[in-house]
Amino acid sequence: MSSLIFYTGQDVRLSETILDDTGAPATGSPAVTLTVTSPTGVVTTPTATSAGGGQYVAAVPAVSAAGTWLYRWTATGTGVGYVSEGQFQVRPLGIEQVVDLRSVKAHLNLPETDTSQDAELQGFILAAGDLARDVVGPLLPEQHTEWHDGGSPAITLEWLPLVSVQSVTEYVSASTWVLTEQPLGTSTDAYGYTVDLDRGQIARRATGGAVCFPAGTKNVKVVYTAGRAGGAIPWTVRLGALELIRHLWQLTQQGGRPRFGGAALDSESGGVPTGFALPQRVLELWQPFKRPPGIA
Repeated sequence: MSSLIFYTGQDVRLSETILDDTGAPATGSPAVTLTVTSPTGVVTTPTATSAGGGQYVAAVPAVSAAGTWLYRWTATGTGVGYVSEGQFQVRPLGIEQVVDLRSVKAHLNLPETDTSQDAELQGFILAAGDLARDVVGPLLPEQHTEWHDGGSPAITLEWLPLVSVQSVTEYVSASTWVLTEQPLGTSTDAYGYTVDLDRGQIARRATGGAVCFPAGTKNVKVVYTAGRAGGAIPWTVRLGALELIRHLWQLTQQGGRPRFGGAALDSESGGVPTGFALPQRVLELWQPFKRPPGIA
Protein backbone atom coordinates (compact mmCIF):
# COMPACT_ATOMS: atom_id res chain seq x y z
CA MET A 1 0.00 0.00 0.00
CA SER A 2 1.90 3.05 -1.27
CA SER A 3 -0.81 5.69 -0.73
CA LEU A 4 -1.69 7.06 2.70
CA ILE A 5 -4.98 8.67 1.74
CA PHE A 6 -7.63 7.30 -0.60
CA TYR A 7 -10.90 8.65 -2.03
CA THR A 8 -14.40 7.27 -1.65
CA GLY A 9 -15.14 4.93 -4.54
CA GLN A 10 -11.48 3.99 -4.97
CA ASP A 11 -10.16 0.43 -4.80
CA VAL A 12 -7.59 0.03 -2.02
CA ARG A 13 -4.81 -2.49 -2.53
CA LEU A 14 -3.30 -3.97 0.64
CA SER A 15 -0.18 -6.09 0.85
CA GLU A 16 1.66 -7.85 3.66
CA THR A 17 4.76 -10.01 3.93
CA ILE A 18 3.89 -12.95 6.18
CA LEU A 19 6.75 -14.02 8.45
CA ASP A 20 7.31 -17.43 9.99
CA ASP A 21 8.37 -18.12 13.56
CA THR A 22 12.03 -17.42 12.69
CA GLY A 23 11.24 -13.98 11.24
CA ALA A 24 11.82 -15.07 7.64
CA PRO A 25 9.20 -14.77 4.85
CA ALA A 26 6.82 -17.69 5.20
CA THR A 27 7.03 -20.52 2.71
CA GLY A 28 4.51 -23.23 1.92
CA SER A 29 0.82 -22.48 2.01
CA PRO A 30 -0.21 -20.88 5.32
CA ALA A 31 -3.86 -19.98 5.84
CA VAL A 32 -3.92 -16.21 5.36
CA THR A 33 -6.94 -14.09 6.25
CA LEU A 34 -7.49 -10.36 5.86
CA THR A 35 -10.25 -8.71 7.91
CA VAL A 36 -11.25 -5.13 7.09
CA THR A 37 -13.50 -2.94 9.25
CA SER A 38 -15.05 0.22 7.74
CA PRO A 39 -15.67 3.45 9.71
CA THR A 40 -19.34 2.40 9.97
CA GLY A 41 -18.40 -0.95 11.57
CA VAL A 42 -19.02 -3.16 8.53
CA VAL A 43 -16.56 -6.10 8.49
CA THR A 44 -15.43 -7.76 5.27
CA THR A 45 -12.81 -10.40 4.41
CA PRO A 46 -11.30 -9.68 0.98
CA THR A 47 -9.59 -12.63 -0.68
CA ALA A 48 -5.82 -12.68 -0.13
CA THR A 49 -3.60 -14.18 -2.81
CA SER A 50 0.08 -15.05 -2.77
CA ALA A 51 2.48 -12.81 -4.72
CA GLY A 52 5.53 -14.96 -3.92
CA GLY A 53 8.28 -14.53 -1.37
CA GLY A 54 5.83 -14.63 1.55
CA GLN A 55 3.94 -11.59 0.26
CA TYR A 56 0.14 -11.60 0.06
CA VAL A 57 -2.07 -9.02 -1.61
CA ALA A 58 -5.77 -8.20 -1.49
CA ALA A 59 -8.08 -5.46 -2.75
CA VAL A 60 -10.79 -3.65 -0.84
CA PRO A 61 -13.19 -2.69 -3.65
CA ALA A 62 -14.72 0.78 -3.99
CA VAL A 63 -14.43 2.00 -0.39
CA SER A 64 -17.66 3.86 0.28
CA ALA A 65 -17.29 5.42 3.73
CA ALA A 66 -14.98 8.32 4.56
CA GLY A 67 -12.86 7.97 7.68
CA THR A 68 -10.43 5.49 9.20
CA TRP A 69 -10.52 1.90 7.93
CA LEU A 70 -8.89 -0.82 10.05
CA TYR A 71 -7.40 -4.04 8.75
CA ARG A 72 -5.90 -7.14 10.32
CA TRP A 73 -3.77 -9.83 8.69
CA THR A 74 -3.61 -13.28 10.30
CA ALA A 75 -1.73 -16.34 9.10
CA THR A 76 -1.47 -19.81 10.56
CA GLY A 77 0.34 -22.94 9.46
CA THR A 78 3.37 -25.09 10.18
CA GLY A 79 5.88 -22.77 11.87
CA VAL A 80 3.64 -19.78 11.18
CA GLY A 81 1.58 -17.79 13.68
CA TYR A 82 1.45 -14.27 12.30
CA VAL A 83 -0.72 -11.22 13.13
CA SER A 84 -0.41 -7.66 11.85
CA GLU A 85 -2.77 -4.68 12.04
CA GLY A 86 -2.94 -1.36 10.27
CA GLN A 87 -5.24 1.36 8.99
CA PHE A 88 -5.78 3.65 6.03
CA GLN A 89 -7.66 6.90 5.55
CA VAL A 90 -10.47 7.53 3.08
CA ARG A 91 -11.59 11.08 2.35
CA PRO A 92 -14.78 12.16 0.58
CA LEU A 93 -14.72 13.65 -2.90
CA GLY A 94 -15.02 17.41 -3.13
CA ILE A 95 -13.42 18.08 0.26
CA GLU A 96 -12.05 21.58 0.68
CA GLN A 97 -8.39 22.04 -0.27
CA VAL A 98 -6.86 25.44 0.18
CA VAL A 99 -4.02 24.66 -2.27
CA ASP A 100 -3.28 21.92 -4.79
CA LEU A 101 -0.44 19.41 -4.77
CA ARG A 102 1.26 20.87 -7.83
CA SER A 103 1.45 24.33 -6.22
CA VAL A 104 2.86 22.86 -3.01
CA LYS A 105 5.64 21.05 -4.87
CA ALA A 106 6.50 24.25 -6.73
CA HIS A 107 6.60 26.19 -3.43
CA LEU A 108 8.92 23.57 -1.90
CA ASN A 109 11.07 23.44 -5.04
CA LEU A 110 10.34 19.73 -5.44
CA PRO A 111 10.39 18.27 -8.96
CA GLU A 112 6.88 17.76 -10.27
CA THR A 113 7.93 14.39 -11.66
CA ASP A 114 8.97 13.16 -8.20
CA THR A 115 5.88 11.51 -6.74
CA SER A 116 7.60 9.77 -3.83
CA GLN A 117 6.38 12.39 -1.32
CA ASP A 118 2.91 12.99 -2.75
CA ALA A 119 0.98 11.00 -0.15
CA GLU A 120 2.63 12.80 2.76
CA LEU A 121 2.27 16.20 1.13
CA GLN A 122 -1.43 15.53 0.66
CA GLY A 123 -1.70 15.07 4.41
CA PHE A 124 -0.04 18.46 4.97
CA ILE A 125 -2.48 20.05 2.49
CA LEU A 126 -5.47 18.70 4.40
CA ALA A 127 -4.02 19.84 7.73
CA ALA A 128 -3.36 23.35 6.36
CA GLY A 129 -6.92 23.49 5.06
CA ASP A 130 -8.32 22.67 8.51
CA LEU A 131 -6.26 25.44 10.15
CA ALA A 132 -7.04 27.97 7.43
CA ARG A 133 -10.76 27.27 7.79
CA ASP A 134 -10.53 27.78 11.55
CA VAL A 135 -8.78 31.15 11.20
CA VAL A 136 -10.41 32.71 8.12
CA GLY A 137 -13.64 30.71 7.89
CA PRO A 138 -14.87 28.26 5.24
CA LEU A 139 -13.41 28.65 1.78
CA LEU A 140 -15.98 26.54 -0.04
CA PRO A 141 -19.72 26.97 0.64
CA GLU A 142 -20.98 24.71 3.45
CA GLN A 143 -24.31 24.54 5.26
CA HIS A 144 -24.68 24.96 9.02
CA THR A 145 -27.55 24.56 11.48
CA GLU A 146 -27.27 26.54 14.72
CA TRP A 147 -29.43 27.10 17.78
CA HIS A 148 -29.28 30.50 19.47
CA ASP A 149 -30.73 31.99 22.64
CA GLY A 150 -33.61 34.43 22.15
CA GLY A 151 -34.20 37.65 24.07
CA SER A 152 -32.11 40.06 21.96
CA PRO A 153 -32.89 41.96 18.74
CA ALA A 154 -30.04 40.35 16.80
CA ILE A 155 -28.03 37.14 16.75
CA THR A 156 -24.55 36.62 15.34
CA LEU A 157 -23.78 33.44 13.42
CA GLU A 158 -20.67 31.43 14.22
CA TRP A 159 -19.22 30.87 10.75
CA LEU A 160 -18.22 33.67 8.39
CA PRO A 161 -18.20 34.74 5.65
CA LEU A 162 -21.97 34.40 5.35
CA VAL A 163 -23.32 33.55 1.89
CA SER A 164 -27.05 33.19 2.53
CA VAL A 165 -29.67 32.25 5.12
CA GLN A 166 -32.01 29.39 4.29
CA SER A 167 -34.37 29.57 7.27
CA VAL A 168 -34.94 31.16 10.69
CA THR A 169 -37.36 29.43 13.05
CA GLU A 170 -38.59 30.53 16.50
CA TYR A 171 -39.88 28.17 19.16
CA VAL A 172 -42.19 29.56 21.85
CA SER A 173 -43.57 26.93 24.22
CA ALA A 174 -45.39 24.48 21.93
CA SER A 175 -45.59 26.93 19.01
CA THR A 176 -43.27 27.08 16.00
CA TRP A 177 -42.88 30.21 13.89
CA VAL A 178 -41.00 30.22 10.59
CA LEU A 179 -39.76 33.73 9.88
CA THR A 180 -39.44 35.25 6.42
CA GLU A 181 -36.74 37.56 5.18
CA GLN A 182 -38.22 41.04 4.98
CA PRO A 183 -35.73 43.75 3.98
CA LEU A 184 -36.39 47.19 5.43
CA GLY A 185 -39.08 48.98 3.48
CA THR A 186 -40.75 45.74 2.39
CA SER A 187 -41.98 44.37 5.73
CA THR A 188 -45.28 42.53 5.48
CA ASP A 189 -45.99 41.06 8.93
CA ALA A 190 -44.62 40.66 12.46
CA TYR A 191 -42.56 37.57 11.67
CA GLY A 192 -39.63 38.82 9.69
CA TYR A 193 -35.87 39.20 9.80
CA THR A 194 -33.10 41.04 7.95
CA VAL A 195 -29.61 39.78 7.22
CA ASP A 196 -26.28 41.60 7.41
CA LEU A 197 -24.07 39.38 5.24
CA ASP A 198 -20.87 41.28 6.01
CA ARG A 199 -21.20 40.91 9.80
CA GLY A 200 -23.03 37.61 9.82
CA GLN A 201 -25.93 39.01 11.85
CA ILE A 202 -29.67 38.41 11.74
CA ALA A 203 -32.00 41.12 13.11
CA ARG A 204 -35.56 40.38 14.18
CA ARG A 205 -38.17 42.58 12.48
CA ALA A 206 -41.87 43.19 13.00
CA THR A 207 -43.62 45.34 10.36
CA GLY A 208 -40.46 47.32 9.78
CA GLY A 209 -39.34 47.84 13.35
CA ALA A 210 -36.70 46.05 15.37
CA VAL A 211 -38.00 43.71 18.07
CA CYS A 212 -36.42 41.00 20.19
CA PHE A 213 -36.41 37.31 19.41
CA PRO A 214 -38.64 35.57 21.98
CA ALA A 215 -36.78 34.90 25.21
CA GLY A 216 -35.54 31.38 25.66
CA THR A 217 -32.53 29.07 25.66
CA LYS A 218 -31.53 27.74 22.24
CA ASN A 219 -35.00 28.47 20.91
CA VAL A 220 -34.00 30.15 17.64
CA LYS A 221 -32.90 27.81 14.85
CA VAL A 222 -30.94 29.18 11.89
CA VAL A 223 -29.94 27.23 8.78
CA TYR A 224 -27.43 29.07 6.63
CA THR A 225 -24.60 28.75 4.13
CA ALA A 226 -21.12 30.01 4.98
CA GLY A 227 -18.10 30.23 2.72
CA ARG A 228 -17.02 32.12 -0.35
CA ALA A 229 -19.22 32.04 -3.39
CA GLY A 230 -17.59 30.00 -6.11
CA GLY A 231 -14.82 28.90 -3.75
CA ALA A 232 -12.74 31.98 -4.55
CA ILE A 233 -9.69 31.72 -2.27
CA PRO A 234 -7.88 35.03 -1.66
CA TRP A 235 -4.25 34.95 -2.77
CA THR A 236 -2.93 35.90 0.66
CA VAL A 237 -4.86 33.01 2.23
CA ARG A 238 -3.43 30.68 -0.39
CA LEU A 239 0.13 31.95 0.16
CA GLY A 240 -0.30 31.60 3.92
CA ALA A 241 -1.33 27.98 3.46
CA LEU A 242 1.73 27.31 1.29
CA GLU A 243 3.96 28.89 3.95
CA LEU A 244 2.31 26.77 6.65
CA ILE A 245 2.92 23.61 4.62
CA ARG A 246 6.54 24.63 4.12
CA HIS A 247 6.87 25.21 7.88
CA LEU A 248 5.41 21.77 8.67
CA TRP A 249 7.53 20.14 5.98
CA GLN A 250 10.71 21.61 7.42
CA LEU A 251 9.83 20.53 10.95
CA THR A 252 9.27 16.92 9.90
CA GLN A 253 11.65 16.49 6.97
CA GLN A 254 14.44 19.00 7.53
CA GLY A 255 14.95 19.09 11.29
CA GLY A 256 17.95 21.13 12.32
CA ARG A 257 18.32 22.98 9.04
CA PRO A 258 18.04 26.80 9.00
CA ARG A 259 14.52 28.07 8.42
CA PHE A 260 13.82 30.45 5.57
CA GLY A 261 13.54 34.02 6.81
CA GLY A 262 14.94 33.37 10.29
CA ALA A 263 13.17 33.12 13.61
CA ALA A 264 11.27 36.36 13.18
CA LEU A 265 9.30 34.87 10.31
CA ASP A 266 9.13 31.18 11.11
CA SER A 267 9.61 30.45 14.78
CA GLU A 268 7.39 33.08 16.37
CA SER A 269 3.86 31.85 16.82
CA GLY A 270 0.54 33.26 17.85
CA GLY A 271 -2.65 31.86 19.25
CA VAL A 272 -5.46 30.81 16.92
CA PRO A 273 -8.99 29.68 17.82
CA THR A 274 -8.10 25.98 17.93
CA GLY A 275 -5.25 26.56 20.39
CA PHE A 276 -2.56 25.47 17.95
CA ALA A 277 0.50 27.63 17.28
CA LEU A 278 1.08 29.00 13.80
CA PRO A 279 4.09 30.85 12.41
CA GLN A 280 3.65 34.62 12.66
CA ARG A 281 4.29 34.92 8.94
CA VAL A 282 1.21 32.78 8.24
CA LEU A 283 -1.00 34.70 10.66
CA GLU A 284 0.03 38.01 9.08
CA LEU A 285 -0.89 36.72 5.64
CA TRP A 286 -4.28 35.54 6.89
CA GLN A 287 -4.98 38.65 9.00
CA PRO A 288 -7.12 40.55 6.41
CA PHE A 289 -9.57 37.64 6.29
CA LYS A 290 -9.45 36.51 9.92
CA ARG A 291 -12.76 35.69 11.58
CA PRO A 292 -13.93 38.15 14.25
CA PRO A 293 -12.70 37.45 17.80
CA GLY A 294 -15.01 35.56 20.09
CA ILE A 295 -16.58 33.54 17.30
CA ALA A 296 -16.52 29.81 18.09
